Amino acid sequence: MQDDELLCSSIWPLLTEENDKTIKDCFKEEIKKSDQLEIAVGFASCKSLLELDKLITQQNIKNVSLILGMYFLNGFPEELLQLVMEINEKWQKQGIGEIRVVFAFKNHVKLYCFLKNGEVRSAIIGSPNLSFLTDQETIWPKWRQYEMAYLTHNPKILKKTKKHIDSLKSEDVSNNIAYLVKNQLLIVKKVNKTEPEKFFKISGKNTFKK
Repeated sequence: MQDDELLCSSIWPLLTEENDKTIKDCFKEEIKKSDQLEIAVGFASCKSLLELDKLITQQNIKNVSLILGMYFLNGFPEELLQLVMEINEKWQKQGIGEIRVVFAFKNHVKLYCFLKNGEVRSAIIGSPNLSFLTDQETIWPKWRQYEMAYLTHNPKILKKTKKHIDSLKSEDVSNNIAYLVKNQLLIVKKVNKTEPEKFFKISGKNTFKK
């Protein structure tokens, strides 16, 4: 069995040491060894979703499941929702996966499972939401968020992690983003530069028409 590793961000003055791995570097290493990806996070950003989609294409991932845990009850930023819909539609048309949203409760766990030939071979468990994929693009350290995580190959932990993600995919807990939009079940946060943040129920009939 491979060694487990403690992962962290590299932000001045807490820079990684010579033999340390950043969470982002580890994620990229693990995805190269995988053909399937299962992710559960609380939040994502537009930049991190685009980066994830790019990596999935580059590494020829055959199946991907992304579960977003905090937006059903907190509300969805309008721009982010549009991108989530577009990527979900792309993955479904390609037959490789979907994006789901937890509606049963606020789900703030962060789990990244890497599978090969149907078997979970590793997992990253820790504090980072998906934004770790692009946080280095921010030049000012104070605007970045320090994170820690744990890469595990322990069979018992991998089994429990996969079981938990499967439970999050239950129809009693989450649903595909397209279903929630179609049935007008989401609250969208619309931000106007000149007005306070507004909340409104989404309309499945006229949402994101091109």
